[in-house]
Amino acid sequence: MQLTTLIATLALLLATVAPPPSHALPNHAVRAPVSLKDRYIITLKGDADFKTFSRTIRAEVAAENSNGGGNGNGVVSKIEHEFEGFAGTFAPGLLKRLQANGNVDAVEPDATVYAMATTQSPAGSWGLTRIGQRGLNVAAGYTYPDSAGAGVTAYVIDTGVLVSHPELEGRATFGFKADASWSDTDANGHGTHVAGTIASKTYGVAKLTKIVAVKVLGDTGSGTNSGVIAGINWVAAQAKAAGKTAVANMSLGGGKSAAVNAAIKSLVAAGVVTVVAAGNEAQDACNVSPASEPSAVTTNTDALSSFSNYGSKCVDIIAPGSAITSLWNKGGTNTISGTSTASPHVAGAASLILGANPTLSAAQVVSKLLANATPNKITNVKGTPNKLVYVN
Repeated sequence: MQLTTLIATLALLLATVAPPPSHALPNHAVRAPVSLKDRYIITLKGDADFKTFSRTIRAEVAAENSNGGGNGNGVVSKIEHEFEGFAGTFAPGLLKRLQANGNVDAVEPDATVYAMATTQSPAGSWGLTRIGQRGLNVAAGYTYPDSAGAGVTAYVIDTGVLVSHPELEGRATFGFKADASWSDTDANGHGTHVAGTIASKTYGVAKLTKIVAVKVLGDTGSGTNSGVIAGINWVAAQAKAAGKTAVANMSLGGGKSAAVNAAIKSLVAAGVVTVVAAGNEAQDACNVSPASEPSAVTTNTDALSSFSNYGSKCVDIIAPGSAITSLWNKGGTNTISGTSTASPHVAGAASLILGANPTLSAAQVVSKLLANATPNKITNVKGTPNKLVYVN
């Protein structure tokens, strides 16, 4: 499936639908997905002709607006690579016609998504030593391959990254933002924390991996499914152009979305090992996206923190996720918790595997990642596979 997303002309600004500014979510906080008024994601069937349907939908929008059906209808910008579809503002009458069109596979409301993290102290990250040994002696050192993830690109699909942070040693670049009005940096901190766990000099798992910031969440840590899909599209195009396996981390989530899951599936097919957070709502991870997508590597927290999502069907692996110290957007560090801090440990481990074995496919990296995991070290797994990520 090819991924194409058209962003609505009158799309709501994130600030109008986002919660009050914060660096992270508190423990146990559950944010239900918020549907955006008259905003929908239209997925086309695999055999649909995108160019023809694009002309059709634009004509329908113009007709609806001219007939007084609501001047809020519109689709303007296009991002296409892997998954054919549209995101836009459609009044009820127009939406019904689109749903009845034989080229349309699915229609779902666009909705908000959030960064997944919880602020916690005291400081002191123990995650690196945890994943670098078979035992649970966190006092031990962190041992990793000499290649250290060199030659690998890891895409951080999040709130952006402070690419100038000295801990990233010039290995980070800003690649994409879902909203043109956003800054080319991280005004929240969450994405920088994720990037630091993947690849920073002191706190990173893969200390020579390159980071590319893909900003799909705004300053408050929230965004839309359509914006997330746009970022996924961009990463898929970059990976295809590079012609080699890459890694992506998505420490974010919202309600279950068939469109987001389809986009993730296409991203993996494009050669990107895609690691995602299980979520922090203390529920089955199969209820949320992108954690419910089978092709993603869905990650839970070590010892399954009380807020962690869980499940035997949709969770693949466990990693440290409580009181993790990493980089922050002001140039220093911060210590936070959540499945979003577990996920980048796994993305870093995937980067190490790929750095040492650069010809591996995405599927081969995932297979090796899961096979390397240390079994049966974690208690209270709630049916989650008892596999602790391991780096050697």
